[in-house]
Amino acid sequence: MGLLDVFRKSERKFWFVCYNCMMQSGHDELKSIFYYAGPPTVVKGRPLTPCPRCQNTNTVSFQSLQDDGAEAQLWGLEQTVKKHPRSTFEVKTEGIKTTS
Repeated sequence: MGLLDVFRKSERKFWFVCYNCMMQSGHDELKSIFYYAGPPTVVKGRPLTPCPRCQNTNTVSFQSLQDDGAEAQLWGLEQTVKKHPRSTFEVKTEGIKTTS
């Protein structure tokens, strides 16, 4: 494992997959993954990160997948992220509505 792999793993909390977009796009990971380093939106006491594409909160971070033991799913998503430049997945902060 190289030095860059250590940094990439520490960024898992900023990479998300939106299950709503995944279902709507026919399981197209490129249209379902996003990178967001901003603060989560707190809704009824729970920190949620809405998808910038559909505004749905049915999202999960790569770190949560790691914590839950979803290794196979995480590996596939990380391979998609490695194949494409980060700009493909980056989200502008103003793209997410922050309503409580």
